[in-house]
Amino acid sequence: MSAGRWAVCFLCGQFLILSANSQSFLQVKGKNLTLNGEKVFLSGMNQAWVHYGSDFGNGNYEKSKVALYQTIDHIHNSGGNSMRVWLHVGGSSTPMFNSSGFVTGLDKYILSDLRDFLLRAQSRNVLINFSLWNCLSGNLMKGLYTDEMKLQSYIDNALRPMVRALRDLRALGSWEIINEPEGCIAKGVYNKDHCFDTRLDPLPWEGGSWEAKYPRYDLSRFISRQASAIHQEDPKALVTVGIWTWFTILEKWPRTNFYSDACLNKAGGVTDGHLDFYQIHTYDILGFFSEHAPFKVNASYYLLDKPLVIGEFSQKKGGGFSSKQLFTHAYEHGYSGAWSWCALDEDGASDNLTVQMLGMSALKGRNNQSLGGRIDIIINDTLSRSSNIFCTFAQNRLAIFYFLLLLLLVLFCIELLRIVSKCIKGVNSKPKLFPFDSKTLLL
Repeated sequence: MSAGRWAVCFLCGQFLILSANSQSFLQVKGKNLTLNGEKVFLSGMNQAWVHYGSDFGNGNYEKSKVALYQTIDHIHNSGGNSMRVWLHVGGSSTPMFNSSGFVTGLDKYILSDLRDFLLRAQSRNVLINFSLWNCLSGNLMKGLYTDEMKLQSYIDNALRPMVRALRDLRALGSWEIINEPEGCIAKGVYNKDHCFDTRLDPLPWEGGSWEAKYPRYDLSRFISRQASAIHQEDPKALVTVGIWTWFTILEKWPRTNFYSDACLNKAGGVTDGHLDFYQIHTYDILGFFSEHAPFKVNASYYLLDKPLVIGEFSQKKGGGFSSKQLFTHAYEHGYSGAWSWCALDEDGASDNLTVQMLGMSALKGRNNQSLGGRIDIIINDTLSRSSNIFCTFAQNRLAIFYFLLLLLLVLFCIELLRIVSKCIKGVNSKPKLFPFDSKTLLL
């Protein structure tokens, strides 16, 4: 095969790899989540745990692994593509704390546990959202909320190493800093900065503050500093928070979007402590959704500048709607995902597994780019589907630009080699003394 043909084959191979991997991680584009150049919708369920706070690390994974694997398979078989899983919860098992409440590191098992779990999810084309913390009281959590040095010990000794170790795995869809921080935030506290003033949001009769009572500033700093560290260790990583309800993201008086970039960065004293997409939870009250609840309105109602995922809901507390109707509403009304609650069916709000699988099946195989987007994502073997390659070729202009640049460079080098080779041949050939031979002269 000639050098030119070898070059063309090499370039085509490199382009296919570039196309397949250029966006093989979940990303945000405007108000949409995207993967492999397409708008996608996260359809799935909450695990959320098998053994509360003790599913990973310290030798606990073996007793939870079978159930975790089964949930991944249930999601995959129902046409879903994502799963929300809780990690540290309250710190009782991971990470490692010393007697003074400082985090000293990760145990020897947790990183291999998480990698194994993510690889299993990747083999089933299921994206994982890891929820790091749950809003809890207790000395360990109090230290992380209120003591900057203790929070920094977690970031430096546990969070950063964990992000670095897992950032190459495509099944890692997003990091969630904390589940429902509103449960730990003191209501009715004045602050001259509206980002931290909780007198009117949520309103006194709307609930919240059920677990502990810390200033919103402390919880916002807790979120922002961790988000910043994740973004620094893995710039492509997506960060979110499991927000209790729509009250605290709506920027309409008297409400404030406490999770806006401005508010979080201000609390953290950073510039990259933001969320990449919003996630809200919703359950009916006495059998009814409020008129502002996500299953009553389009996502655009909340005036957000980022994708919005409904991170917890159920048919049991679904305002009279079936699981299929709830999933379909989210897909068709501007939301970027829906995760039903939850695989264990252990509380008064949770649906059983059959109901949740029926809900996910309502969206199986859908790919309407004008509505929710693609459901049947590919993260296991992107190159195995030519449709994804051609879609990426058509939509990923950056990949096309680099391909053409490489092609021009190689063609230039080939032409240069051809000219040099011709010159060398000319030098090595014997020149004639006269331009005419003897026969010509005799004529």
